[in-house]
Amino acid sequence: METIVKHSKSKSAWNIVNTTLGEKYKIASVPYIQTDDPQILTRERLEAFEHAEFISQCFNNKRNGKEEE
Repeated sequence: METIVKHSKSKSAWNIVNTTLGEKYKIASVPYIQTDDPQILTRERLEAFEHAEFISQCFNNKRNGKEEE
């Protein structure tokens, strides 16, 4: 399974989506807090993105039920 991280079009969240045709498209979603403070918003958004990237990498490195070594 190959996945990528995309920002949600309708919510404040990062989505982990499958790029393989014929399989479930959205695998997971990592939301973040919307706030008026730009520093906090940037921090929350970046932290959520890092978590989404980690989840995506876990899916991408998984083969036959086991992680690649």
